[in-house]
This record gives sequence, structure tokens and C-alpha cells, in this order.
Amino acid sequence: MRRILFICITALLTFTIFTPKASAQERHRLRNGEPYDIFYVVKPYFMNSQADLAVNYNKGFGSTFGIEYQFQEARISVGAEIGYAYINPNSFKKPFIPRKHLFAANQIPFSVYANYYLHNEETYYNFLDRLKPYVGLGLGAIWGRYDYSLSTEENKQNGYGGYYLREYEGQSGFRVGFTPRLGLLIATTKHAFGVEYGLQYYFASDRLEKQQQYSLGLTYVYIIE
Repeated sequence: MRRILFICITALLTFTIFTPKASAQERHRLRNGEPYDIFYVVKPYFMNSQADLAVNYNKGFGSTFGIEYQFQEARISVGAEIGYAYINPNSFKKPFIPRKHLFAANQIPFSVYANYYLHNEETYYNFLDRLKPYVGLGLGAIWGRYDYSLSTEENKQNGYGGYYLREYEGQSGFRVGFTPRLGLLIATTKHAFGVEYGLQYYFASDRLEKQQQYSLGLTYVYIIE
């Protein structure tokens, strides 16, 4: 009886120990047999406005949700994400004129992207095997609502009765641009946590001026094997 119990415990421990390695290899597979993972990605981030956007707005925060397919053997992933961002406005004061307050900017970004992972884990026994650094590039569009009352230095220098006294000059619309990024994930069999540093650059469009911001995101990934 003790021998049977010992064999059962040994078998259970063996299964438990070696299951992570097995599950790391038994993934979804393409028709050619290549394994891939599906990631659900949640990414809250903070940003610092640059380029023309920095005239009216400074720091902001937002979050995106995405789905990503990672192809293990090629170390490449493709994904799509959509989110929301809030950017805090600057304010200005001229002598003898009340302080000008702008309204906050609201944005809805959408992008498709590809990441290249410099390392893919083979097991989860060694901490270094869990590390997944990557570089990526996204292409997308962003809808935003902004206050352009003080969008240029010329507007700020206008005399009495100029732009400065207007309550607001709202503008909304789409821009297109690209978003290079680099990051690091710490992966387990079902979850991954990491950080991502990115540049969001959007081209001018009609009256919407060039927009650029640096962002730092904290990434959480749920892995569907």
C-alpha cells in the first residue's frame, strides 16, 4: 500500500513539475505546425506632450486594450489595440486680461502593430527564460477633440480682442501616424507583466496640427494557450 501511495505521489509530482514545459510547447498551431499564442493586452500609460500639441497641452494619461497573436518560431507578433486618453491643458496669463483656460483634450487611438521578440521562453524554471524583450512599430489613427485658441505663438501675441479673449476654439477630427515602441515582458504560463516605452507621432491634418508624445506604459497580458 505504501509503495502504491509512493508511486502515485511521485507520478503527481512529476506531472506537476513538467507540465509548465509541456504547456509552453503545446500551443495553438498553424497549418504548417508553427505554434502561436493569443495575448489579451491591457496597457495603462502616461504621456508627455511634444511638438505642436505641447503649446496647448502638457501631460496626460490613458489606457488601451488589444489582442495580439505571437508566432513562437518566428518571434514575431501582430496585433490591434484601441483605447482612450485624457490630456491636461496648459493655461496662459497676459497683463490686464483674465487667465485663459483651455478645455482638456480627449483622444481615442486605434492602431495595428507588429512586435519582434528578441527572446522566447522554452521553460519557466529559469527567471531569465521568462524575460521577453521586444521592439515594435504601430500604424494607426487617432480621433481627438482639442482647444486651439492658443495653438500658435502668433495667436498668443494677438492684441486686445484677438484669440486670447475667445472662450474656446474647439476642433476635432482624425490624424494618422505611427507609434514605434520597445518593451520588456516577464512571462509565466498564463500571465505576463511588463513595461513599454513608446513614441506616438501623428501628422498634421487640415487644421489639426502635428502631434507627438512620449509614453510609458505598464503592460498586463493574459495568455491563451
